[in-house]
Amino acid sequence: MGVESVSSKLILLCQTLIEVSRELCLTFINIKKAFDSVETEAVIEALCKQDVSTQYLNILSELYKGFTIVITPFYNNVRINVKRGVRQGDTISPKLFNASLEN
Repeated sequence: MGVESVSSKLILLCQTLIEVSRELCLTFINIKKAFDSVETEAVIEALCKQDVSTQYLNILSELYKGFTIVITPFYNNVRINVKRGVRQGDTISPKLFNASLEN
Protein backbone atom coordinates (compact mmCIF):
# COMPACT_ATOMS: atom_id res chain seq x y z
CA MET A 1 0.00 0.00 0.00
CA GLY A 2 1.54 3.29 -1.08
CA VAL A 3 1.79 6.52 0.88
CA GLU A 4 -0.91 8.20 -1.20
CA SER A 5 -3.33 5.33 -0.59
CA VAL A 6 -2.67 5.38 3.16
CA SER A 7 -2.98 9.18 3.27
CA SER A 8 -6.32 9.18 1.48
CA LYS A 9 -7.67 6.48 3.80
CA LEU A 10 -6.52 8.43 6.86
CA ILE A 11 -8.20 11.59 5.57
CA LEU A 12 -11.43 9.67 4.97
CA LEU A 13 -11.22 8.14 8.45
CA CYS A 14 -10.67 11.56 10.07
CA GLN A 15 -13.58 13.09 8.16
CA THR A 16 -15.87 10.23 9.16
CA LEU A 17 -14.89 10.50 12.82
CA ILE A 18 -15.46 14.26 12.80
CA GLU A 19 -18.94 13.71 11.37
CA VAL A 20 -19.85 11.28 14.15
CA SER A 21 -18.07 13.31 16.87
CA ARG A 22 -15.52 10.62 17.72
CA GLU A 23 -11.92 11.15 18.80
CA LEU A 24 -8.93 9.57 17.11
CA CYS A 25 -5.35 9.02 18.20
CA LEU A 26 -2.79 8.10 15.54
CA THR A 27 0.68 6.71 16.17
CA PHE A 28 3.36 6.50 13.50
CA ILE A 29 6.40 4.31 13.96
CA ASN A 30 9.45 4.57 11.73
CA ILE A 31 10.82 1.06 11.32
CA LYS A 32 13.35 1.86 8.62
CA LYS A 33 16.15 -0.69 8.73
CA ALA A 34 14.27 -2.48 11.49
CA PHE A 35 15.41 -5.94 10.40
CA ASP A 36 19.03 -4.79 10.65
CA SER A 37 18.67 -3.56 14.21
CA VAL A 38 17.52 -6.74 15.94
CA GLU A 39 20.20 -8.67 17.81
CA THR A 40 20.26 -12.36 16.91
CA GLU A 41 20.42 -13.30 20.59
CA ALA A 42 17.28 -11.23 21.24
CA VAL A 43 15.41 -13.15 18.54
CA ILE A 44 16.41 -16.52 20.00
CA GLU A 45 15.57 -15.34 23.53
CA ALA A 46 12.15 -14.07 22.41
CA LEU A 47 11.36 -17.36 20.69
CA CYS A 48 12.43 -19.27 23.79
CA LYS A 49 10.08 -17.17 25.97
CA GLN A 50 7.29 -17.88 23.48
CA ASP A 51 7.75 -21.63 24.00
CA VAL A 52 9.16 -22.39 20.56
CA SER A 53 10.49 -25.95 20.44
CA THR A 54 14.15 -26.38 21.38
CA GLN A 55 14.64 -28.24 18.10
CA TYR A 56 13.69 -25.11 16.11
CA LEU A 57 15.74 -22.84 18.37
CA ASN A 58 18.80 -25.01 17.75
CA ILE A 59 18.24 -24.92 13.99
CA LEU A 60 17.90 -21.13 13.96
CA SER A 61 20.95 -20.74 16.19
CA GLU A 62 22.99 -22.85 13.78
CA LEU A 63 21.74 -20.87 10.78
CA TYR A 64 22.86 -17.60 12.33
CA LYS A 65 26.11 -18.87 13.89
CA GLY A 66 29.13 -17.80 11.88
CA PHE A 67 26.93 -15.94 9.39
CA THR A 68 29.05 -13.81 7.06
CA ILE A 69 28.55 -11.74 3.96
CA VAL A 70 31.06 -11.00 1.23
CA ILE A 71 31.27 -7.68 -0.55
CA THR A 72 33.59 -6.96 -3.44
CA PRO A 73 34.68 -3.33 -3.56
CA PHE A 74 37.21 -2.68 -6.32
CA TYR A 75 37.44 -6.42 -7.11
CA ASN A 76 38.69 -7.31 -3.60
CA ASN A 77 36.57 -9.71 -1.56
CA VAL A 78 35.86 -8.48 1.95
CA ARG A 79 34.23 -10.91 4.40
CA ILE A 80 32.09 -9.36 7.16
CA ASN A 81 30.79 -11.23 10.20
CA VAL A 82 27.11 -10.47 10.77
CA LYS A 83 26.20 -10.30 14.45
CA ARG A 84 22.78 -8.71 14.32
CA GLY A 85 19.73 -8.47 12.15
CA VAL A 86 17.46 -11.04 10.62
CA ARG A 87 18.16 -12.14 7.08
CA GLN A 88 16.20 -10.01 4.68
CA GLY A 89 14.36 -11.89 1.99
CA ASP A 90 13.94 -15.09 3.99
CA THR A 91 10.29 -16.04 4.35
CA ILE A 92 10.71 -16.53 8.09
CA SER A 93 12.38 -13.14 8.71
CA PRO A 94 9.19 -11.11 9.30
CA LYS A 95 8.02 -13.72 11.81
CA LEU A 96 11.36 -13.63 13.62
CA PHE A 97 11.26 -9.84 13.71
CA ASN A 98 7.68 -9.82 15.03
CA ALA A 99 8.58 -12.40 17.68
CA SER A 100 11.34 -10.15 18.96
CA LEU A 101 8.94 -7.19 19.08
CA GLU A 102 6.41 -9.17 21.10
CA ASN A 103 8.99 -10.08 23.73
